Amino acid sequence: MFPIRITRTGTELVWSRYNKLVHSPRLGHFLYNALSNSLFELDSVHYRSLERCRDLGTDWESISPEFLAVLRQNYVITTKGEEQRVLLSYKYRRDTKNFDSSRLGLTICPTLKCNFRCPYCFEHSQGDPRLMSPQTIDLLIDFIKSYRDVRHLALTWYGGEPLMGFDVICTVTRRLKSLDLNFEGASLITNGYFMDQRKCALFNDLQIHSVQVTLDGPEAIHDKRRFLAGGGPTFRHIMANLETLLDSSYKGSCEIRVNIDRENADAFQELQDSLLERFRDKNVIIYAARVTPADGYDSARLLDLREWTDFNYRVFQSSGVVPISNFYPSVNLDSVCVATTHNRFVVGPRGELYKCWEDVGNPAREIGDLHKANPITNSELRAQYSSGTDAYSDPECLECAVLPICGGGCANKRLRVKHFDEPGLQYCSPFKDNLVQYLEAYIDIFMNREMCVAILGSGQQETPARGYRKISPEAKPNCGSTGSCSQCS
Repeated sequence: MFPIRITRTGTELVWSRYNKLVHSPRLGHFLYNALSNSLFELDSVHYRSLERCRDLGTDWESISPEFLAVLRQNYVITTKGEEQRVLLSYKYRRDTKNFDSSRLGLTICPTLKCNFRCPYCFEHSQGDPRLMSPQTIDLLIDFIKSYRDVRHLALTWYGGEPLMGFDVICTVTRRLKSLDLNFEGASLITNGYFMDQRKCALFNDLQIHSVQVTLDGPEAIHDKRRFLAGGGPTFRHIMANLETLLDSSYKGSCEIRVNIDRENADAFQELQDSLLERFRDKNVIIYAARVTPADGYDSARLLDLREWTDFNYRVFQSSGVVPISNFYPSVNLDSVCVATTHNRFVVGPRGELYKCWEDVGNPAREIGDLHKANPITNSELRAQYSSGTDAYSDPECLECAVLPICGGGCANKRLRVKHFDEPGLQYCSPFKDNLVQYLEAYIDIFMNREMCVAILGSGQQETPARGYRKISPEAKPNCGSTGSCSQCS
């Protein structure tokens, strides 16, 4: 943050619309500002002083010059037009990332065929058996080479089930590695069923640096949700393949995703505990993800955002494990994703191009075709994704108290609601209606870490000696427990 000169005369000071004063009977008094994404612990005197400033819109003279300077630096107290200027700088930062011409990101589907029939899957073409042909691979390489300013390339292998097209993965990777650009590697999104020893042994050479596999609960629950196309179970086979991967020479990371709705939410803890024990010394992350609406899936099974917040907090309370998205608002503040980024595409096996993973297999959402002389055939849809979903241009979002930490939410759902009149899709951030609960969960974690300092460190717990202190993540204390405390791991 740049230093700000405080002038008490001649400048109208304003209480920021992005402030949230929080009083927790158990944890204390706090102040959060979404524009600077800053959190402060306060004593009761400073808390009451800020309450008066908020309610009266005046009384700034009651605040000490030192504290006022801190509040100004963190946009808690602003001047006329300042918030709009800061938001404009955020939009500029977002646009700069979205239109960065030095990087190219591709999500490639070697096939849309899948050996599973998960009922909540959004895929539209599971039965399509075709693989990406040699001709389409040639066109894909030509497409990449046509981006002459690109110096960095990153891939994600997707599907369908991408390992059903493993030869395509090998061929494309071999050809990419011969190009004059920095191939930064790839991620693999797989159901894990075909992840055998032969394939795992090649992942390092294929520069696959992360693998994501989904398990939806303990065996009995998983096999009712993620079953073979012919109806057979999959849990034990996937677990055996995970063992194969993690016992191999593979150098990357492994993420185990658990898709959560009302039917399996209560089983997540059991699965997480068993996986953490089984893969104790392995490079594995286990996390929950909320199932979102898909055609033909009963919406009554889905968790709304409030229920999702409650779920994450229950998991933390029972296990001490923080969700992968964390409780503190720090995820994707610029709302940058494949859909909104100019030089990122999803490529289907026929050479069709999309702007979002959730559009795969839907002809109405294609933005191009590698087989055309000009591969981008629907520049209007591409622009709708990139600019038409921009929350900084949405009057409703500009009035929202969490816009700076939300960035507009899911671009795909926003597009479908705003431009294609699809009702019932939730695209807003969970912070919109549940900010206080998320902040209290973060504060709880922070306080527990300080307890580690008191017990394992100096023997004293820090207090806000001046009546306030910043406790945002960048200000987290050094526990010194070397990982022995479960709250700090």
